[in-house]
Amino acid sequence: MLPEDSLVSKDVVRDCLERSGYLMESRLVRALSAADFFVEPNVSHKDPRTGKAREIDLTAESGFGPFRPGVTVKTTFVIEAVNNRYPVVLLTERPSTPNADFESYLKFGITPNPCPFLDGIDIYEEKAADWENLFSQYCVLSKKDGREEFMASHPDDIYSSILKAAEYTEDQMMEFENWSSTEPDKYWRMFIWHPILVISGQLLTAKLSSNGELLLQETPLARLEFNWHDGDTRKTTVIEVIREDFLLERLDFIRTKDDALEEKIHAQKIDGESKGIS
Repeated sequence: MLPEDSLVSKDVVRDCLERSGYLMESRLVRALSAADFFVEPNVSHKDPRTGKAREIDLTAESGFGPFRPGVTVKTTFVIEAVNNRYPVVLLTERPSTPNADFESYLKFGITPNPCPFLDGIDIYEEKAADWENLFSQYCVLSKKDGREEFMASHPDDIYSSILKAAEYTEDQMMEFENWSSTEPDKYWRMFIWHPILVISGQLLTAKLSSNGELLLQETPLARLEFNWHDGDTRKTTVIEVIREDFLLERLDFIRTKDDALEEKIHAQKIDGESKGIS
C-alpha cells in the first residue's frame, strides 16, 4: 500500500499536466498525424559539439503527394513546443540589407549538387526567404515573486527550445550533405528543414511607428532571426514562432507550396530529358 501522503488526486494531476507542456506535445502529435503528416515525437540526436544526446519535441514531414519520377521536394518541420501562460513578444524589426545572408534564412539540401533545377527557379523567392514579419529580439512576460506587475525577460526554457531547434536543423543539413556527397545520383531532391517554436498562448509583435510610438499587434505567426555560435563559428537561423491554433493552417500552406514547387521542378526535368539533358 502506498502511504496516504503520497497519493495525489486526479484533479491535481490533471491541473499539473495542463499547465505543463506535456499535453501540448500530445495534442500536436495527434493533430499533425490526423492531417497526414509523418510525425516523430521526442526525436533524439547526438550533439556533435558536446557528444551528449539532445531531444527535439517532434518532427513532422508531409505525406506523399502525386508521384513525380526522379523528383522530390520535402520539408521537415523541426518543432519545439512551449506552453506559455503569458505573452511572447517579438520585437526589433530586422531591416533589409544588401549584405543579408539568405542562406541563413532557408535551410535546405539538394541533389545532385550543383543541381540543374536551381538555374530555372529563385528558391529564396519560392520559399519566401525575406524580411516580412522578421524580428531580431524576443521576450516573454512573467510575474516575479508574487508581484502584480509584469516583467519582460528571456526564460531559459524558451532559449533552450530555440537553440535546440537551430542546432538540430544544422545537424540534419550536415548529415544530408555528408550522405549526398558519398551517394551521387541523378535524382533531383530538395529537402528543407523548417524550425518552428509553437506556443499555446498569446503571440505579439512590437514595432515602432515613425514618431516613436510603440505599436503592439496580436499575430498567429512571426519570425525570429536567431544568432548563435557553433563553437567559434557564428550562425544564424530563422525560427518561425507560431500559435498552436494556427499551426495546421501554416503547415498545410507550406505543403501546398512544396507540391507546386515539385511540379515546377519536375517539368524542368522532363523538358531537360526531352532535350537529352539530365
